[in-house]
Amino acid sequence: MNINEIISEADMLVPNEVPIGDKVIWLNALNQDFFNVVKIPKIAKFDCVTGQGDYVLPADVRQKNIDLMMIGMFPYKSLDRDDVTPAQNAYSFDDVTKTLSLFPAPYSNLKGFLRYRRIATTLFTSTALTVPPDAPEEYHWTFIPALASMLASSQDDMTKASNYENQYKAAWNVAAQNYQAGAS
Repeated sequence: MNINEIISEADMLVPNEVPIGDKVIWLNALNQDFFNVVKIPKIAKFDCVTGQGDYVLPADVRQKNIDLMMIGMFPYKSLDRDDVTPAQNAYSFDDVTKTLSLFPAPYSNLKGFLRYRRIATTLFTSTALTVPPDAPEEYHWTFIPALASMLASSQDDMTKASNYENQYKAAWNVAAQNYQAGAS
C-alpha cells in the first residue's frame, strides 16, 4: 500500500478539503511515530580489526536505538546510558558521523554485532505518492485510520478523530507487543 492509496482511503472515511501537501506532512509524522511505538529489531554486523577502535555503521543506526552491542561473545556497555566500571568493555556512538567507538579496541579479529531498533528513513513528498510507509507491509493499513483521525481532528469532529485514533493506536500497541515478545 502506498501513500496515495492511504490518502484515498482516509478521504473516503473523512471527506475533506485538506491539501495533499498537508496530508503528506502528517503521513511523514505518522511514519516516524510508528517506530516510536513499535520497536522492530535490526542487526548490524561488522568485522573487527585487532587494535581498531572506530567503525562506521549504517545510516539508520541511532544511539538511542541501540540495545545490545557485542564483539564475539563479549558484551559492551554504553558509555552514554550504562554505569561502566574500568574493567568492563564499553562503547559510544556518534549519531552525526555514525561512528561506533569501542573501549578497549578489540584484541583480535572477531565479529561485531549491534542490535538496534528500526527507524523511518523515507521522507514522503507530494510529488511522489507511490512510496509505501517504512512500516512492515502488514501494518500499512493502520496509516488509514491514523490519517483519518488527523483529518477528523482538523474538522473538529473529535468523536470520529478519537475513534480512528483508538483503532490505529490499538493496532500499533499489538504490533509493539508482538515484536517485544519476539525479542524476549
